[in-house]
Amino acid sequence: MNAENLDDSLLEEIETHAVLIAHQAGQILCEQFRKPLDVQFKDKKNRDPVTVADRLSDEYLKKAINEKFPSHLILSEEGGARPESDSQFVWVLDPLDGTVNYMNGLPLFAVSVGVLWKRQPVVGSIYVPVSHRATAGVYHARLGKGAFLNQEKIAVNQQPSSRPLAEIPLHYRSRFSITGQSRKEPFEARNLGSIALEISLAACGIFQYALFGGPKIWDVAAGVLLVKEAGGRSFFKKPGEKSWQILERFQTEQNKDSGALENLRHWSFPLVVGASESAAKIVKDIRIRHNPLASLAARFWPDRR
Repeated sequence: MNAENLDDSLLEEIETHAVLIAHQAGQILCEQFRKPLDVQFKDKKNRDPVTVADRLSDEYLKKAINEKFPSHLILSEEGGARPESDSQFVWVLDPLDGTVNYMNGLPLFAVSVGVLWKRQPVVGSIYVPVSHRATAGVYHARLGKGAFLNQEKIAVNQQPSSRPLAEIPLHYRSRFSITGQSRKEPFEARNLGSIALEISLAACGIFQYALFGGPKIWDVAAGVLLVKEAGGRSFFKKPGEKSWQILERFQTEQNKDSGALENLRHWSFPLVVGASESAAKIVKDIRIRHNPLASLAARFWPDRR
């Protein structure tokens, strides 16, 4: 059964709830914004911070999903999901994307709520305090019904300006090289520190494309559906394969010793999203560097925001 055959009334109900809880979690973050923060780190080298705001947002999201859809699975960046069930629906959560921005008082962050059905994105909602309309809002989409900021329909930019913008990772030259015609394109590079926000801006046409070195599934589960429903495409590249593939489902190498959620947790591949023509052109000209410097860059500047 394809996701397109799912009951749209159910997907509409899921989308409505996803928009509501993304907005409410965003309000929690805004209430905590610029208050003194209790910052802890999830890794020993103090490169992956988490704040009390992350945890408050995460707790709210999980409770709200449990109350409305108790049989659905939950996969959150902060962990602590319920035990596995037979449900084909997985809610993929990033309760605060852009933690370093947030803890430094930069209002470029997001709450990302993506819903998968058999690993295919079918609903996505992303709260941002600053949208392309210079106001707070929720970018959202459900399969086959278009993409929106609040009630306004959005679309990728199929006709770029003379100086288009592209989202490029910091230190990308140590991990990627761009060849061919794409080297001559007049793109202005930007990096905002929040993958979910950057994908949203690609979906509404601000970025012509966005390149990520190795995002996690909670960074992009909602955003790739936004881009698709806004008329764009998402491409990912597996290690050892020459060609980039269109991202339709989040496929992972199956570890029989791990459950379905744990396997999804390990999804992380180079990703390009954006207007269809621009994204298809850039993936033909991107080369991933396989050398010690690239490995060192990936270690010290991971695509984690």
